[in-house]
Amino acid sequence: MNVFRVLRLPDLFTLLNVVFGFLAILAAGRAWGGNSPQYAVVFILLAAMADGLDGFLARKVGGSPLGANLDSLADLISFGTAPVFLAISAFHLPPHIWPVGIFFLLCGTLRLARFNVVSGKSDQFFEGLPIPAAGIALSASVLLGRPTLTIVLMLFLALLMTSSISYPKIKDLRIMTVLGGIFLVVGLVLFRQHDMNDILYATLVVIALITLYLTSPVVISRLRKGK
Repeated sequence: MNVFRVLRLPDLFTLLNVVFGFLAILAAGRAWGGNSPQYAVVFILLAAMADGLDGFLARKVGGSPLGANLDSLADLISFGTAPVFLAISAFHLPPHIWPVGIFFLLCGTLRLARFNVVSGKSDQFFEGLPIPAAGIALSASVLLGRPTLTIVLMLFLALLMTSSISYPKIKDLRIMTVLGGIFLVVGLVLFRQHDMNDILYATLVVIALITLYLTSPVVISRLRKGK
């Protein structure tokens, strides 16, 4: 199989996801983008936007034979490896804390492997927290400057990824457009601003959105009971 010949438009955005994930790792390691961790968060948000576009286009024009596996590999880099490395690098976490990050990465890997096996069983829900949401939440928490919070969040998000809790799939174009617009604005603020208050406000917007998604199973459960 010639991999270049089977690639389709959605796969190009998946590969862009990989590029942004790698740039996030470089920024987190201070190899690029100065000494601020906010640039790594910007690239992770851009990776999330690319991930959303590849899924949308795959549903519209169809995917390639590589699509599902390529997407999981990209997500593991951008939302598994990059956020953990960002947390360890930004806070200079000592080696005895590294197993927490490894646990997050392993749970993300298991979450993606399970998705590839059971993804066709439901068109409305994911089983377990999707790794993009976990990665965005973890990376955004770094900008709050509280290492203990980030470490606890790593454990919590890892458990949610491997749980059987149902999380809704966001397929509505209007919702995706709004989320993409918010991520773009937040990314621009983080990229251009050096005022800590502006960075904090932008970070809180992202955390608020992820919190809404984290609590969505509770809301859905209550709505179902009310019927």
